[in-house]
Parts: sequence; structure tokens; C-alpha cells
Amino acid sequence: MSQPGQPAVLEIAKVLRRHKELKQRKGLFQNNQTDFFRYKRFLRALTSKEYLTKTSNQPDTFPSVQDPETHEFDENKAKQIFIMLISNQIIVPVKKLHTNELKEHDLKPNKDFPHLIATDKAILQPNEYYIWNYNPKTIWDYLMVWGVILTILALVCYPLWPLSMRRGTYYISLAALWFIIAFFVIAIIRLCIAILSYPFTRGDKSVGLFWIFPNFFEDCGIVDSFKPLYGFGDLETYSYQKKMKRAKKRQQRREAAAKKNHRKEEDEDVEKIEEVKESVASGASTKPILEDVDDEHM
Repeated sequence: MSQPGQPAVLEIAKVLRRHKELKQRKGLFQNNQTDFFRYKRFLRALTSKEYLTKTSNQPDTFPSVQDPETHEFDENKAKQIFIMLISNQIIVPVKKLHTNELKEHDLKPNKDFPHLIATDKAILQPNEYYIWNYNPKTIWDYLMVWGVILTILALVCYPLWPLSMRRGTYYISLAALWFIIAFFVIAIIRLCIAILSYPFTRGDKSVGLFWIFPNFFEDCGIVDSFKPLYGFGDLETYSYQKKMKRAKKRQQRREAAAKKNHRKEEDEDVEKIEEVKESVASGASTKPILEDVDDEHM
């Protein structure tokens, strides 16, 4: 397979960069969020309908991953494409760090995103991790740029606006100012109420302080920030409930794994019992023969 040039490599990366078959996750690489995926997912993306259509329409740009005779998937050809992307530094091999490995690299645990570090060797194994060093511009990026430019031009031309537009801008600014004032007033009131509730709760951690709008500063939607109306401690907060849901899912996975192991042990015990029964049955069938032999020698 001939090696495509740099433009062709970028075209391959553009097709696969945000492919759904990669099932990419967010991770922290050099303290920046980035997408990472497994090597086996990349192979699946190469066998997708989108890429196969590209190879049939533009075979010079998109190398085929099928055997020319059997038309079956050729993993060696897929490996060559992957190695080509690594050679052009479009894909970088990484290692996902576990919690006990973070201290060795002076990193702090992050509850939302795992930490990733670059590795010297690219191991083409199914569960090895890789990240993209290529982020093509999307239509939303261009729309955001044009939006910023048009907004700046509109503000510069503010003296030329009609009187009705300037009056509307004034009312919008006034509403935004009152919204900010209301935000700080609610924050101060809820803090004062929480402090006043301390003598009644006596610092009991199981109960916690009394808060109005417990989710006011939580990372959730605007409507959810005002639900529920009140609560004690962290029990009603969005982050605590999310943490408990994750703990419950982990517990369910552990129980499922324990049940699976228990069933496996039961199956092994049944097999052993069957083997013992077979051995006993075979021993019982040979016993009369041994007794006849002993009678002849006597």
C-alpha cells in the first residue's frame, strides 16, 4: 500500500476525528481536556460505512482496509493507516493513570476526567489508549467567530442605533443588573440562615446546616438550582446525589461480578461432583471383575 501524502493524511483524520464508532471520552492531557479512544474502536471506525464509501469513491486518498480478493477486513492494512497517523503526529499514544499513580506524576485526582500521559511506544493492542493531536474547525467555530465580529461592530455603531433599539438595550441592561443583585441577595440570605441554624443542628455532620436552595451553586441547570426549596447539609445537593448514584452503580457492578463468580464456582463444583460420580461408577463396574480374578487364584 502506497503511503498517502500529508493532505491525504489530514483528510483521513478529518473523516475519523469525530466518528461515532470511536466512542471517545474526555480526559485531561497536560491539564487540558482532550478526546481519547481505544485502538479497537479505531479499527471499527475503519470498517464503518462512511469510511468504506470514501475508499470506493477516492481510493487514492483513502486507503482500503479490505482484502482485494475476499473483500474481508484486513487488519494489517488498518495497522498501516494507524501507524501512518502516528508517524505524522496526528494520533498520540497515551496511558490512563490510576489514582495510585497520580502522585508519581504530581497530579491531583479529578472526579470528572481521568488523567492521561504520553508514552514512548505505541502498542497496537485492542485496549490501548490514544488521543488526537488534530482538531479541525467546525461550522460552529466559524459561526462563533462571525458572531463575535458582528457583536463588536454593533456595539461600535451604538450611537447610530435608532432610539427604540437604544431604549430596549437600556431595559435589558437594567434587567441584567437586577438579576445580578438578586443573585447576591439570595446568596447572602441563604448563608445567614445557614449560620443561624448552626445552634439547632449543633454541628451534627449527619444532619448538616439548614440551607435554602441547596443546589444554588451546584453545576446543574438554572431550574434545578432552585430545587428543592430547602434541605439539610449536602443530602439534597446535586453533586451528592450524583456521587451516591455512582456509588450505587459501582456496588451493583460488584454484586453482579460476585454473583457471576459464585455461579462459576457452583458450575465448577457440579462438574467435580459429576467427575466423582463417573469415577465411582467406573470403579463399581470393575469391582466384580477383580473379585472373579481373586476367586480363580484361590
